[in-house]
Amino acid sequence: MTEQKSNIPIKGYATFDPLKHCLIGSGFKTEWFSDLDIYKNDKIMDPLKRIADETEEDFQILEKILKQAGVKTYRSSVDIEKLKALQDLRPPPVTPRDYFAVIGEKMHCVNVPHDVMNTFQNTLDQIDKDCLLIDNSRQAWKEPMSTANIVRIGKRLLWDMGVVPKSTMVTDYIKKWQSEGFEVITSNRGYHSDGCFCVVKPGCIVSLHDVQDYKKEFPGWDVLYLQDQGWKKVYPFLEIKKKVKGRWWLEGEEHNDQFIQFVNTWLNDWVGYVEETVFDVNMLSIDQNTIVCNNYNKEVFDHFKKHKVEPVIFHFRHRFFWDGGVHCVTQDLYREGKMEDYFG
Repeated sequence: MTEQKSNIPIKGYATFDPLKHCLIGSGFKTEWFSDLDIYKNDKIMDPLKRIADETEEDFQILEKILKQAGVKTYRSSVDIEKLKALQDLRPPPVTPRDYFAVIGEKMHCVNVPHDVMNTFQNTLDQIDKDCLLIDNSRQAWKEPMSTANIVRIGKRLLWDMGVVPKSTMVTDYIKKWQSEGFEVITSNRGYHSDGCFCVVKPGCIVSLHDVQDYKKEFPGWDVLYLQDQGWKKVYPFLEIKKKVKGRWWLEGEEHNDQFIQFVNTWLNDWVGYVEETVFDVNMLSIDQNTIVCNNYNKEVFDHFKKHKVEPVIFHFRHRFFWDGGVHCVTQDLYREGKMEDYFG
């Protein structure tokens, strides 16, 4: 008798509830290019191989960190053996956070591009259809709905909708979530919230200065402002910034014009917008007392210690190429907990 696989459970009410099931991103393989002329061009292939190998190495390290914490992990991948032409390239599923939103006990797939859905299909197939809500009918709203810009704090949802006015889709989902008991607060700042502030646990936030009106939205909470986290941290990026329009960076390749032209031409859909994630607040809570972060920062670690939070360092070497920290390259599928009111 064939053993039947159990479905992946879906639940998420707060970013700091105990994490039990998590999707981790996947990159690409240089073997995809082996039949193409560029495979013999070391100026292009050496950086590509470095990105491919080190991205996978880092994802395996992250997977080990989460498994040791009792989290069941899942990986999706692009099914390509060899490319016949560069036009056949598809973006690998590196940043699942940017495409999906687990709100309550539903996983929303809203306006996710067809090729992106395909790269995550093997994971989506393991989710009970009653928990998976796919909605690609909202073309007036171009961006996928995601927990990169929806912050979940129990009963309260902070949803940044970008710089566009409210659409029918937004209004419909606000009404839907309100009927489920959520309080929805919207904004139009136009960036991924998880690159700008992190709700670590009830009462504790790490943020770039003046990102939110914290006195209004988080009254009485202890907010650490990282005012001195700026371009000096990624100074070599300034040498390449104009060439790549601020969208990506691979350290050491600031003057490799062949590689820069190749990425700008053929990998345009792979890279994001690195300027919004220069700062190290893109973090993933395993629970209220454990958080995975990108590197060491004395101010942040002192803030963690004050709130009895243990940091675990995960250094994602190519976060400035993929435009994603540890929060971006994961998608929590199931967290324990229920709808709590942290502001009542």
